[in-house]
Order: sequence, then C-alpha cells, then structure tokens
Amino acid sequence: MRKSEALSIVADPTRNKIIRRLEEAEKAAYSDLLDSAEHVRHLTSTGGFNYHLNFLLENQIIVKEGIVYRLTYKGKEVARFLKDVDQIWNRLEPTMRGEKMGILSWAEKFQEETGTTMQKSTSELHGIELILDEKKVIGLLAQEDCNREFFRDYRSLKVEECKLSLKPSEEKTEKCSELVVSHPDLTYYISPQLLGVSFQFLSAHFNEAHVFAVKKKPFPFLIRATEMGKDYDGCAFLVAPCVF
Repeated sequence: MRKSEALSIVADPTRNKIIRRLEEAEKAAYSDLLDSAEHVRHLTSTGGFNYHLNFLLENQIIVKEGIVYRLTYKGKEVARFLKDVDQIWNRLEPTMRGEKMGILSWAEKFQEETGTTMQKSTSELHGIELILDEKKVIGLLAQEDCNREFFRDYRSLKVEECKLSLKPSEEKTEKCSELVVSHPDLTYYISPQLLGVSFQFLSAHFNEAHVFAVKKKPFPFLIRATEMGKDYDGCAFLVAPCVF
C-alpha cells in the first residue's frame, strides 16, 4: 500500500467509519457496516460503499470470515492510528481555528465528516444566520442563536418515543411510501437519515444531542447538543419537516 492510499483511509469518511465500527464491535455483518456508513454519508446506492469495502479487503485492512468482517492486525494498527489522529487534532484544532469556531468552520467540518455538501455562503431565517446544504433541507446555525424569539415555542421531544413509520408520498406520477420518524406529540415527521446524521455529529463532538420541535404546527426540527438555555461552544441544526 502506498502512502497516499494509507492516508486516504483516514481522510475518507466511509472507510474511516468501517474501521471504527469494526474496532468497536470486533466483527460485523455487511448490513451493519452499510448502516453505519449511511449515517455519515448520503449513499444513493451500495456501489460506492462496496468500492470502499473492497479497497479495505484488497489491502488487508479487513478480512471476511463467513458472513462477517473483522479487522486484521494491520487494520487494528490503522484503528489505533485513527485514535491518535483524533487526539492530536483535538489539541491542535483550537489553535488552527482560533478560540471559537464560526458556523462556516462547523459547516466545513460537517461536510468533511458526513459527505453532506454544504453551501459556501450564509442564508437568513428570521434574522438567524444559517449555512444550508445543497438541497436546502438541513441548516447549521450557531447554538447561541437558539435563544432568539423564533425558538420560543420549541419544546424538547423524548427521543425514545420516536418510531419509524411508512407514509404514502407521490413522486412524479408514481405513488410510493417514504420512511419517516414520527412522534406521538407531532402531526408531522422528520427524515431518519437527516435526524441520524445531525444527531450523530453532535453526539460525536459534544457527547450528547437533543431534539426540539413546535407541537402545534409544522416547523423545522431543532437539534442541539444540550437543553435549551444551556450554552456550549458549538453549532446546532435545523432540519426541514416532512408533511403529508
């Protein structure tokens, strides 16, 4: 393996996630690894995932035993290297970015870690500065902006009460069903993929995440690392609702 290929393992979110998942679980089936990767990158097909999985197999980073995969000795060394890189970056990041990261920096980090393409300029929603993704369904904002009047009616949702549901939707001329996350207090829904990617990003950087919504009518979901009123040096997310 060339140096450039070795470094690409660290840089690529999908390969990175496969190795981290196997280091955590020791062994995992294909579906488990695919599910883990989909939370950090919007995969429209399994082709891209299979490319990265085969790369790791061909370079003896992982090995397949029956229907499960595990790390080789080389893979365990790479996993240890990833942990070392995380620790070094956590010490270096404040110096590289300054004492406080702005939302543009958080958007760059979010894009790098999840593969979600973010816009390069800011937008405004009721005076709140946002960085939107290219589809304009997920927005990143400074957590202190959650104290604005716009969020007055937002209330915390118990995540354990959420459940997956299939709802009919119409795309072009074909009727189909869409998988959504529902909550008994709401009449509208959220995409499980968008909830997962933002919730996991906040959990990874701040060790916790909370979901807020307006119960009386459809509003964007708010996902932040702490309860309302508790400040932290980081970002929050607004996610567009699904309405049927």
